[in-house]
Amino acid sequence: MAKISIHLVTWNGQKYIEDCLNSILEQNFSDYFLLIIDNDSADQTVKIIEQQYLPLFGSKVRFVKNKNNLGFAQAHNQALLWTDSEYVLILNQDVILEPYFLANIIDFFDKHENVGSVTGKILRWQFENNEDLKKSEKSDIIDSLGLKIFKNQRVIELATGEKDLGQYEDNLKIFGVSGTCPVYRRKALEDVRYKDEYFDNDFFSYKEDIDLAYRLQWQGWQSYYLPQAMAYHDRTVKSQERKTNLDLIKQRKHKAKFINYHSYKNHWFVLLKNLSFNNFLRYSPHIIFYELKKIIYILFFETLTLKSLKEVWAKRKKIKEKRIFIMSKRIITDEKIRQWFN
Repeated sequence: MAKISIHLVTWNGQKYIEDCLNSILEQNFSDYFLLIIDNDSADQTVKIIEQQYLPLFGSKVRFVKNKNNLGFAQAHNQALLWTDSEYVLILNQDVILEPYFLANIIDFFDKHENVGSVTGKILRWQFENNEDLKKSEKSDIIDSLGLKIFKNQRVIELATGEKDLGQYEDNLKIFGVSGTCPVYRRKALEDVRYKDEYFDNDFFSYKEDIDLAYRLQWQGWQSYYLPQAMAYHDRTVKSQERKTNLDLIKQRKHKAKFINYHSYKNHWFVLLKNLSFNNFLRYSPHIIFYELKKIIYILFFETLTLKSLKEVWAKRKKIKEKRIFIMSKRIITDEKIRQWFN
């Protein structure tokens, strides 16, 4: 059994896959097992993996090809059920790791038994690729240092868009880790597992990291940002921590309809599963005002997203079952969760 398993789910990622896999090969920590699951890519992703990289990884890799695109959550649940390592790296295809990424995070985990998840310093990867030119450049702009949650239950990437000037060089306890390249302690994941789901399959894609962060908090597992572990991420939709309402509207207009649909649906899943009744009452003015602004915008400018509410309603029984499970198992108080609400 390897110390850590790296779970990489690919989908039409031919422009990224070589850089991503090369960064794994360059890790100075070798006690890992790589599980690659392809979600029915239509480009050259599978060919590149099979012809160029399976021989390089040898016995340290397993490659599975799904016949359909199962989405982020279900594919990663497959991977978690098929491995048994002490730690797990959930890796996106549009990420490259610095050589000491695994070593630094595993050393931190080994010294802190109450830590359930860790993220490194994730900076922006400026990546362009077309037939004539491939431009790959590591920037000093922060992509994420973890998840930050507000009283209205909006969740953002911590310090996103800031220039890295060395202002975040200390280990930092955070609400949760971003789904870009998080590392989890398997014991923590088993604590929040619901049937065969670690990530919630109903999410398909987007915000499943927020849901998991919330559930880990309810179980008393700590999350940390570790600056010594660095990675780079090509974020398609750039964002900033501080936004006006106009900024938020402009950002939504630039997102694909698919993203807006699942993000809105999954936001409701997170609230209905994880927000305690007492905390809702305490922050109801913040929450209701925030939700009211969103629904007004959607009614006028994004009517297709309204269909997501039908899915929320259709799955209400499953959501209720999962909420009962979460709340019956929680070991910390509403007050302790509230310390994270900014």
